[in-house]
Amino acid sequence: MSKALAASQLQNIFFPAYKSHTFHRINLEYLVPLQALGRQHVYSLLDAGFRSNLSKVRGAEDALYSLRPQLETQALHISMQGLRLSSGREDLRKQLLASSQGSFSQYRAGIEVDFANQKLSESLLVQGNGALQRVLLAEHMLKDALSVNGRNYRAHFELGWIYLFLFGKLPEAISHFGQAAVYAQAHDPAFALFAQRHLADACYGAGDYSAAIEISLGVVNQSRQDDLESLYECSRYLSAEGESREAAKRLSAVVARSPVYYLQAQVEPDFAGNGEIGGMLRDLRAVKVKRIQHYVQTHWKQNPMACLPLPDRIDSGDLFKQVVHQHVRVLSHLPYVTLDQREKQIGDLILNASQQRIMREVKQRSRHYERVAEQQRSRWGWVNQVGGVLIHTSAVLLLASLMFYLLRLTSGMFGLGALLGSDAVINRILGSMLLLGAAGITLFQFVPFGVKKLLRKQVELDNTLNLLQSS
Repeated sequence: MSKALAASQLQNIFFPAYKSHTFHRINLEYLVPLQALGRQHVYSLLDAGFRSNLSKVRGAEDALYSLRPQLETQALHISMQGLRLSSGREDLRKQLLASSQGSFSQYRAGIEVDFANQKLSESLLVQGNGALQRVLLAEHMLKDALSVNGRNYRAHFELGWIYLFLFGKLPEAISHFGQAAVYAQAHDPAFALFAQRHLADACYGAGDYSAAIEISLGVVNQSRQDDLESLYECSRYLSAEGESREAAKRLSAVVARSPVYYLQAQVEPDFAGNGEIGGMLRDLRAVKVKRIQHYVQTHWKQNPMACLPLPDRIDSGDLFKQVVHQHVRVLSHLPYVTLDQREKQIGDLILNASQQRIMREVKQRSRHYERVAEQQRSRWGWVNQVGGVLIHTSAVLLLASLMFYLLRLTSGMFGLGALLGSDAVINRILGSMLLLGAAGITLFQFVPFGVKKLLRKQVELDNTLNLLQSS
């Protein structure tokens, strides 16, 4: 079905010239009962329409992907509305049949309306001249049926729909939509509102913005509070009339509740160049950013890192502010849709980034002190090397002395000990050995000035880092 509805004759329906070839939801709504479209088909058409509107907006693909749940909800509402419209048609048929009192002309008029509806539906599925012939036949049969029963509001509506979207005859569309709304009021108030929305759309196309505003305000007052589409349409008409302040006020109530309309408003021809609305959209983005900041600030106060005393005078609060400031600069360039859909996710991301920043700062300082200590040890390493040489020399002298005494003991056994009886030289050697050994040990244990303090700081920082990582 969705492939069939991509036929060339549907371009005027989806992207009518009187709306600057822009897709709006109302363009699609009557196609649902007319073609018996399912929810998935409705979603596909909504998605295609919005993609066309957003084709000039960078990142539209990502934005629409994040808006899928909202578009699914809209598709569901439109599908349910289509079912109600189809059910209302059946109820009207039974009502007209019961009131015909056996009149053949009345019965024939009802059959003509049903047949015209069928031909109109077929015209949207065929190509070329066949489509036009079916639309002309539907128009003729609807007129003929209205000549018999001018109170058939469904016939009036379909004629108005044909004139608005297929023929571009706006005065005729306004006339028939108006009669449809009037006659439907007593029997089907919901359909009357549906007809009034199309009547306002036709008046807008004809340039009668004040009439479109008046009708749209009536629809808004009678509609449910969650009927955002009617509020959005009213904002468009107010902006077209030049009532920017009121348009911005009503539009803000819509876009604040649904990011779909925020995205649509950014490419809406009626809002282009409107400073009031442009400022409102920017203010809404700023409000979202502030809400994220408030969320982050509130949850940071509950984070253990916020009150944990850190070594080396590390200020966790200052690091947190730096991270928040960096992210706020990025948030100011994100689409409103992303801010709205991922508000909590972005807040949690900033909190996590703050924790990582603090741990990174602790780790960096620990590594810094380690490098400085290593540089100092490298710089003064020659002292330890000299100490090692002195210890080695002392050990050699000690061994030499031991060898001398061992040799003298051996020679004494053979009666030659007197030859090695002088102790003066050995005593000097032993004294030098002790002096060199003491100096060598002292120099070998030498630690450069400040290195012990650096090592203590490094150990403290490493222990803090392990604590943060385990918490």
